Amino acid sequence: MKHLLTLLALALLLYRPGTGFAQPTNLGNPPVLNFLKKHYKAGTQSWDITQDRQGVTWFANNDGLLEFDGLHWRLHPLDNGTIVRAAQAGDGGRVYVGGQGDFGYFGPDAQGQMRYQSLKTLVPEQEQHFSDVWDVMARPEGVFFRTNNQVFRYHAEKVQPLFPGDKSLYFMGTWGQKLLVQDNNLTLYIFENDQLRPLPNPQSFTNGRISAILNLHPDTLLVTTIENGIFCFAGGTFLPWKTQHDDFLKTNRIYCAELLPNGRIALGTSLNGLVVLDRQRRIFHHLNKKSGLQNNTVLSLFARPNGSVWLGLDNGVDFVDLNSPFSTIFPDGDLQGTGYTAQVFEGNVYFGTNTGLYAARWKPYYSPEERQHFSMVQRSGGQVWSLTELEGALLMGHHEGAFDIRGLEARRVGALTGVWRFLGLSPQLAVAGHYGGLSAFRKTASGWAFDVNLEGLAESSRLLAKDETGNIWMAHPYRGVYRIKANPDEGRLDATFLGARQGLPSNLGNHLFQLDNHVVFAGEKGVFDFDPVAQRFVPNEKFNRLLGTNSHVKYLRQDAGGRIWYATEREMGVLLVENDALEKKVRKQPIPELANKMTGGFQFLLPVDDHNMFMATGQGFIHLDLAAYMAKDSAIRLVLHEVRLKQDPDSILFGGHAPNERDFPAVVLPCRQNSLVFSCSATDYPGSEWVRYAHFLEGAEAGWSAWSSEADLFFNNLSPGDYVLHIKAQSPRGTESQTIAFAFTILPPWYASRAAYAIYVLCLVCLMLGVVYRQQKRFEREKQQIQHLHQNREAHYKLNAQRSEEAINRLQNEKLEAEVQHKTQELATATMHLLQKNEILNRIKEMLGKLKQSAPPSPDLHKELGRIIKMMEQDARMDADWEHFSQNFDQVHSDFLKRLGEQYPELSPNDYKLCAYLRLNLSSKEIAALMSISLRGVEASRYRLRKKLKIDTDTNLTEFLMLF
Repeated sequence: MKHLLTLLALALLLYRPGTGFAQPTNLGNPPVLNFLKKHYKAGTQSWDITQDRQGVTWFANNDGLLEFDGLHWRLHPLDNGTIVRAAQAGDGGRVYVGGQGDFGYFGPDAQGQMRYQSLKTLVPEQEQHFSDVWDVMARPEGVFFRTNNQVFRYHAEKVQPLFPGDKSLYFMGTWGQKLLVQDNNLTLYIFENDQLRPLPNPQSFTNGRISAILNLHPDTLLVTTIENGIFCFAGGTFLPWKTQHDDFLKTNRIYCAELLPNGRIALGTSLNGLVVLDRQRRIFHHLNKKSGLQNNTVLSLFARPNGSVWLGLDNGVDFVDLNSPFSTIFPDGDLQGTGYTAQVFEGNVYFGTNTGLYAARWKPYYSPEERQHFSMVQRSGGQVWSLTELEGALLMGHHEGAFDIRGLEARRVGALTGVWRFLGLSPQLAVAGHYGGLSAFRKTASGWAFDVNLEGLAESSRLLAKDETGNIWMAHPYRGVYRIKANPDEGRLDATFLGARQGLPSNLGNHLFQLDNHVVFAGEKGVFDFDPVAQRFVPNEKFNRLLGTNSHVKYLRQDAGGRIWYATEREMGVLLVENDALEKKVRKQPIPELANKMTGGFQFLLPVDDHNMFMATGQGFIHLDLAAYMAKDSAIRLVLHEVRLKQDPDSILFGGHAPNERDFPAVVLPCRQNSLVFSCSATDYPGSEWVRYAHFLEGAEAGWSAWSSEADLFFNNLSPGDYVLHIKAQSPRGTESQTIAFAFTILPPWYASRAAYAIYVLCLVCLMLGVVYRQQKRFEREKQQIQHLHQNREAHYKLNAQRSEEAINRLQNEKLEAEVQHKTQELATATMHLLQKNEILNRIKEMLGKLKQSAPPSPDLHKELGRIIKMMEQDARMDADWEHFSQNFDQVHSDFLKRLGEQYPELSPNDYKLCAYLRLNLSSKEIAALMSISLRGVEASRYRLRKKLKIDTDTNLTEFLMLF
């Protein structure tokens, strides 16, 4: 809420109903910039001017093709080093040129530098002996080059001569939508169906040599001639296009002409500079050497889309902004004295300078003669300090005293000397500040008259203001501020000194300004109000917020429209009151073109209306059309002029040109070339010191830089990496251009390149692998040693264990063998006992059988003997266990009988029994008992068995069977 009330208060302070709109005046001359003389060099003729799509201007010059991008000049000479007479920008970044004995084009190479390509080699050999090429025109049907006697057409990579005769050619231009040529017989030819043919009606232009053709309307052409003025072609006939200045134009020879965007016509003359005709066919501007041109011979001109024109002169190049809202006024003519004050009064406009007061009629249009001839007010010679309108009179403060201005005459008022200015206190009373204090003046029937010197203040009183309570305030830049209560009736005043002790920054550099009935004060830093209750100066937050707390405000003035014009040590502009939805807002509009232009220490401007503001400067006055300034097209185009290495100015990485806009080459730099310079410029503001630039280096910076007027960017010691430089420009009105993005790469040093890093990684991997391999080898070796040690220990342990185990096994085997032997013995014994028992039982059975047969018949006895025999048979069946014996024997002796049978199948059952008994290590006697045979029978059986086993006599049968 506080900020809302503050803005509303400032808006009410600034706003006052306007007085309506007036017409802009052409009292002043548009600004002229002598570019070639200032920025390149003097003494060169510029024959032709063209401009490419980016706004870069090209001049056909005695030294070659000159390039100007708004800030930088560059010369492109022809290969044969001759004059360039004509130039025309074409597609693909090309500029077609014509010189002496050669023509061709300049085009960008891979690095963006312009290289010349001659087309003369494409010309038929019989046509190659031509001299100067005077005109070049790039059209859809080809590029045309006019020499003194021929027109060449370049199309489809071929050059074709078009003119069939041997006549001289004067002119080549555009007739409506077609190409037109004029010869020395004044016959006109147009290009149709790939050839030049005479214009059907009329074939001849009898009014002289054509210098330009202007397409004024679709059905109307203006034809300018060098000596006979201007003619209009409409309805198939040529008629004079009469103006009020025909004699002037014929005398000064129209050498070139252009139609301006606003409908005016720019005429370049050979003898008297530039002439601009308005729609009423009046000379609206006339610029010649007296107006600021370098000379009066205009060889060529080029009209830009914004209304400004380039002039190619006989000695240099000038730039004129015909639509500029600024113009200069020198009321004292060639003296160009310092301006101090101005006023519009009773149909006259007055300008006060250090040489006197000058006046002219106040009207919207001035002829060139009127602009150059101000009338000096009689008896006003010398230093004029101020002009003040008081109650229908115009009073002048002058070094010689006070004057009443009536028309073109100054009438002395009183005997005072050194009057600074007047301040009205009432309709009948005013005070004048002079070198020694204040004096009172009164209004009489005959005008203002001196009344009395006011005692009480002896300071020089130049800065005066009156507040709403009637107090007079006076500021002295080197003393301080005084509050004055005047009493003219008693001839005295009461002055109170107020300074640093009352809140001002210091007693120096203080100014005061009256805005309606309110007085504001400016110190060395900031703007202040005076608080009558606290009797102190307090900061004015509204102004300080808009103008800056630390700004030294040197001038404030309110106009009839409520705007406040301001000037500080850094800038000048105007505070605009704008209506918002619920409140009025104040917007600051700087006007950088006027910064530091005001007369030092005596700042003054006169805002007459929206179209006319006059500002006093060190040389004359500047006129500003504020409405035109606010409405002026502030479009801005940015071009990249050059990219080079800082350490080598000739090392161009990009020369500023490309077949297509912003088609920049790929730039890859080694690590040592890491300091670069980027130069840019704004083509729409030639030579402007108010264009600002900002940049952002993607890859190195976090964001956009602050706006700066420096168009060259320096980057030092950039680290290796990929970068994109973004650049943009800002016009004086604050409009931003499109952003340029230029990508480049700085390679790392060889030891930090990707290949090097790959090698490093490979080496590191190899090293790691080597370390790992070595560690593995060491580990394997230690492992093998440990394993070998463990193996030795384990082998030792195993050997000991094996030995122990073998000993245990041996003992166990011996025990088992003993047990087996014992069991075998027991088995043999048991078997033998069993066999013996069976034999005994069999014998008893036989004996019982014989007894039964021989015994007397007795049933009981037979029965009992039968039962006994039966029991013995059962026991015999139980003892018929040889097979059972053999099975048990095989189990004890590892299938001895089974293996024996498999190997010796011819053995008999008795052989098996004998082998078993021998395996049991039974003696022959024991075997004989078991087998119920004699010892000889045993020996015989052994003999037969030896043969069946195929054992020789040297082999022990028992041992053989034991080992089987």
